Parts: sequence; C-alpha cells; structure tokens
Amino acid sequence: MKVQMLPVLEDNYIFILIDEQNREAAVVDPALANPVIQFLDQNNLTLTKIFNTHHHYDHVGGNKELIAKYPKAEVYAGTKDSGRIPFQAHFLNHNDIVTFAGHDAHIYYVPGHTLGHICYFFPISNSENHLFIGDTIFAGGCGKLFEGSLEQMYISLSFLRENIPKNTLIWSAHEYTLENYLILQQLEPNNTNIEAKIKEIISIRKENKFTVPFHFEEEQKTSSFFRWDDPELQKITNTFTSFETFCFVRKFRDNPPKVKVTI
Repeated sequence: MKVQMLPVLEDNYIFILIDEQNREAAVVDPALANPVIQFLDQNNLTLTKIFNTHHHYDHVGGNKELIAKYPKAEVYAGTKDSGRIPFQAHFLNHNDIVTFAGHDAHIYYVPGHTLGHICYFFPISNSENHLFIGDTIFAGGCGKLFEGSLEQMYISLSFLRENIPKNTLIWSAHEYTLENYLILQQLEPNNTNIEAKIKEIISIRKENKFTVPFHFEEEQKTSSFFRWDDPELQKITNTFTSFETFCFVRKFRDNPPKVKVTI
C-alpha cells in the first residue's frame, strides 16, 4: 500500500491510499474532489473507499462529487457522526476493522476535536505503521476542542500514546507544524529539543517539502502536548498531575503569544 499526499486549500492534506496490484484507491478526508479525481485519472486508479475521520467540511467536502464520479465507492466514518457525513455507508466503532489493499486498519474512537472523531491505524506487514489521525494530533499540537472536552482529548491522546507503536508514521490533515512549535518555544524557551525541531522544520519548508508524516516516537519526546508527565514541563506550568499539565498546554495554545511564522 502506497500513500500519496495532495496539498489543498490553505493548509489541508488529502491522503490517497493506493493498491497497485488491483489499481484501486482509497482516499482519507477528501476536502475537495477535483484534485483526487485528477490524480486517479492520471494514474489509472479507481476509487473504491472514502475514509473520513470526522464531519468538518474540510475533511468531507469532496464526498458528494467523488461518489457521483465513482458510485461504487463506499464511505466509512464513525458511528457518532451518523447524519453528518455525506453518503456515509459504514458506521464504525472503537476496535472495528476495515480492509484496504489486503491490509487491516484498526479503528479507534478519539473524541476531543469533535465528538465523533475516529482514526485509522494500519499496521503493515513490513513493520511500517500508518496512523491517519485527522485533526486529533498535529506535529507540535492537538486538535482544537470544538465539541469535546479537555478530559476527552486527554483520554484520547493517552490511549494513542499507550497503544500506538512508537515507530508509527502520523498522517495529520494539516500543515501546522512550524506555527505549533514556535508557540511551544514560547512556553518552553530553554527546551533545546524544541529549538532543534524548529530549525529542522524551517529547513524542510524552505525546500517546499512537507512536515507530514512524522514519527510518533520523536513527537512524544519533543511536543509539550505529549510530555504531560515531564517534571520539567510540570515545573514550568506549575502543575502537579499529568491531566493538569495537559490542560495548561492546551489552554496556552488556545490563547498563544503572537509568533512570526516565516520560512
């Protein structure tokens, strides 16, 4: 199974999963239809599945046109998003399994950003692991709490930290990395790992490359959003429990100091 990224809108990513043997494709969170159709036509691929992580328009906006073009394609999304996902045919719950290109994807319910948010985890046989996470995790951040609570997001991130292998590639749906880490640097100005990460991000973006996907192991070591039990971070935030520390970081990100994002 190959993965092709399509950058769209201002900062969205659409992911196309490719089954080369059968010339079939699945698409994750199609914000728009036309870039997907163009790619499929150019590569002689037929769309068979649409995997949505949640109901926001910049993740499902292409569903209608894609189903019109590929009427046999089937739309997958979470049970709790029933009625909010265009043309949803499959209603997924925590620990369900879906299959594409001979590989099973484990479905995990990760509310917080929205109440119906799910993710798709593909453990591939060659030891590659791919997590299509929508807007739950970003490099240097987590999804804004539009519907869910701080407790729900903390539980979701804790579940992922405990259950997703460290060598997993995280496919987030937005290019927010530089801004996120510049803000975290304001929270942790003496953190050399964050400083080094920012230099790496700037170098990548200067070459017009993407910071997605990223490795989960590195993110857990660097991002303030996953280091809620780090004594140094707890000292900075003057918090005493992991949950308190996470809440402080999320609220800091909600009302951040102004940072200059330049490449």
